[in-house]
Amino acid sequence: MDFLEIDIICSAEYAEIFMAELAELGFSSFEEKEDTTGIKAYAAAEDLGDQQAIVELFERYSWVENLSYSENWVSKENWNADWEKHYEPIIVEDKCLVRATFHEAQPSYPYEIIVTPKMSFGTGHHETTYQILAMQLSLNHQGKTVLDAGCGTGILAIMAAKRGASTIQAFDIDEWSVENSKENITLNGVDQIDIQQGTVESVNLLNDFDIILANINRNVLLHDIPHYAAHLKTDGILMLSGFYEDDIPTILEEAQKNSLQEIGRSERNNWAALQLIKK
Repeated sequence: MDFLEIDIICSAEYAEIFMAELAELGFSSFEEKEDTTGIKAYAAAEDLGDQQAIVELFERYSWVENLSYSENWVSKENWNADWEKHYEPIIVEDKCLVRATFHEAQPSYPYEIIVTPKMSFGTGHHETTYQILAMQLSLNHQGKTVLDAGCGTGILAIMAAKRGASTIQAFDIDEWSVENSKENITLNGVDQIDIQQGTVESVNLLNDFDIILANINRNVLLHDIPHYAAHLKTDGILMLSGFYEDDIPTILEEAQKNSLQEIGRSERNNWAALQLIKK
């Protein structure tokens, strides 16, 4: 499988904008560059639609100062090797260490998650993943049924398992993400997670969950919120992320149509997360 890599040079402010825009075009992995300002974005060939949309995207932002970009096709093996050279472990709220297999364990943290992303989204580095992980640390998972929608690396499902959830289902539309999640589940020694490939409408799910986690993007969330609500128990918790602070009113409007009320939120570098309860 080959991936299209877009190397973008831009200010930090516009890096976040381009991540959101490219996510709409099929890009699911992003890397912040250390040597220059900007990001690298990756999309599997099979996830890309009309590549002219990429050209049109950058034409819309042609007025941005010092903006430039280049495209390159890379194999997943080359991407993984490059990722390993730059990946550093992260610490979430001083309670959870997220690391790769080649980093040393640090038993001083109550929780440890081992993640090898392999082109899947969700290493904990991006603000949206970090925010959901932080919310999970303060939510009771003990004996709960949990759904991780659009699981990527499986990191949120793994956190749910480590927090004591009894039954966990997870799904992703991308075959590589499903395979990657299964590998990461094995690495973390958790076996109560069922992984499926598909969408919230096509996979075989339990009728109701205590907790649903969805870190995707604005448009997918707006489409899927009614489905999440239908699979959520009364007084169940829905955590959403993958959108900007400015999108909160739109997300809440759709949530309220489906008997979901806000009980918490997080904002981090212009990215947002919401915690909702079904009433």
